[in-house]
Amino acid sequence: MLAVVSFLVYLFAREISQVYALHRENDKVRMEGKELEAANNELRKRIDLIKRDKIYMGKIIREELGMIKTGEKIYRFKE
Repeated sequence: MLAVVSFLVYLFAREISQVYALHRENDKVRMEGKELEAANNELRKRIDLIKRDKIYMGKIIREELGMIKTGEKIYRFKE
């Protein structure tokens, strides 16, 4: 009887540890999903702002794409 009970406890202990590990992984994935959703919302706001605000769009074009207006000159200095 003691051997049977010990064997059942051993089996359930492994199952419980696996379930616990799966819960931790699930929590981690949910947290990553929330972070990605927040980043996605920020990108949507930025896209909307670029579409509506021509000045902001010009700023993004200059800073991130390195483009210039016709007739402008860029001076680069070595540091």
